Amino acid sequence: MTNLALAGYVFQPTGRELVGHYLMPRAGLGGFFLPGVIKEGVDVLSLRPRALSFPENHRRDYGEVWGFFFVAKPAGETCPTPGAGECWEQYSQEKAYYGGEGGREAVAFRRRFGYRYSWRDREVVSQTRWRMKEYRLNGKAAAFCRAHPGPVPSDLVFIVHKVYRKPLIPPPPPPDSSSSEDEGFESYIVYSQLDEIMR
Repeated sequence: MTNLALAGYVFQPTGRELVGHYLMPRAGLGGFFLPGVIKEGVDVLSLRPRALSFPENHRRDYGEVWGFFFVAKPAGETCPTPGAGECWEQYSQEKAYYGGEGGREAVAFRRRFGYRYSWRDREVVSQTRWRMKEYRLNGKAAAFCRAHPGPVPSDLVFIVHKVYRKPLIPPPPPPDSSSSEDEGFESYIVYSQLDEIMR
């Protein structure tokens, strides 16, 4: 990723592009992927956002930043129990991605997370500006089972996390808000001093 970053390359794929052009080829389901554009072996759910490294050219005004991280991990693992009142917390409904034209089987799923901080014996909970989208392959899909016969590979989950921090001042809404990737306008950060600590 260093060479691409030095060349000024900005990586901003859609969810469908991440699934079709990175996750599926990465799991041996055909196609090819560009090595080095996504950091590998990073278990985002067990880390604080400030422990992650983001390319310099993936930073914008008002504190906006984003990065992509890949991990293959055992199925069934979830966000660890919060330590010191901090954790990634899932919100909104899961979204399915279907394969090919008119495909009826979900090949991948997306979940959204927000990083939250709690204190005063967990009475006060604050959402920070940190968000994450998790894209994971459906290990039970027919294509995945054909590509990975046997008991061991089906127990692995192939995941890409997009971790990002929203800008302190929200940008104006896009002219066309009908995109399936639209984030919507979520409320975030009530305590600006806390957000600075969590940077």
